[in-house]
Amino acid sequence: MKIAVLGMGKMGHALALKLLQSGNQIWIWNRTERPFSELVDAGAHVLASPSQCWDHADMIVTFVSDDTALRSVYLGPKGVLAKPAKGIAVDMSTVSPEVSSEIASLAKERGIDFLRSPVSGNPHALAAGNLTIMVSGPRSAFEKAEGLFNAAGAKVLFLGEAEEARIAKLAVNTVLAATAEAIAEVIVLGECNGINRSTILNVIANSSLGSPFVAAKTPGLVNRNYEATFTSAMLLKDLRLALDAASTAHLTLPLTVLASELLDKTCQAGFAELDFAALLPRLQEEVGQTPDLPTAHS
Repeated sequence: MKIAVLGMGKMGHALALKLLQSGNQIWIWNRTERPFSELVDAGAHVLASPSQCWDHADMIVTFVSDDTALRSVYLGPKGVLAKPAKGIAVDMSTVSPEVSSEIASLAKERGIDFLRSPVSGNPHALAAGNLTIMVSGPRSAFEKAEGLFNAAGAKVLFLGEAEEARIAKLAVNTVLAATAEAIAEVIVLGECNGINRSTILNVIANSSLGSPFVAAKTPGLVNRNYEATFTSAMLLKDLRLALDAASTAHLTLPLTVLASELLDKTCQAGFAELDFAALLPRLQEEVGQTPDLPTAHS
């Protein structure tokens, strides 16, 4: 396949490498110019602008941070939709349903099928073939793009023809935040009662609540390593998107409101660019324990 990957953050870079390793022809682009020697050495070609993607590829994948970045990549003067084209655009970012719908409508006018395809997982999960992709958009485009999803080594869930995938991804990250806070709280509870965190996490892993998420987070928590696979700031952004979607539907989500407030405190404590597991040192400071990491208030 001939595929352009636009957005060379951690996930976009990992996806481009995975697709290259699967034998595809890959073009790459990033808003900030920097060398991508690993990808270029593996055979990737660098684009000067998103609008060039259709000169080479039949399909593009965008992987960017937020609504503003997505609108820039698609709607800018040298964006993906700058000229009519024939092809499929697959967006794997986590963005609002509103901006997603706007881009889908404009893409259709230009002859481009737009698939909303946010993912659950991190670069390690992608490399290992454990990524989950939630997809919504035109069914015919989804069927044509299945080779791309399979090349990414993903579990693929087709959810509908509109913004269903966006809502599903926000739902996943809402549960993610609540679970991470619950794990932080039981670690504090255990350690206050003489049970080390490794033991507590092992108990959870071997209970009915055991999950790939608990298994993935255990080594970092035990070793007090908060290097980000997904930052506190990015998860906070996603919770705010979920709350906006709830407000549009005239819903109140009390647990999501609380999780958003706790993540905001985590960011204010100086952990915005660290892994969202930093909910733990924020809580440790609040209850008077020595935090795993020094906070902005220490």
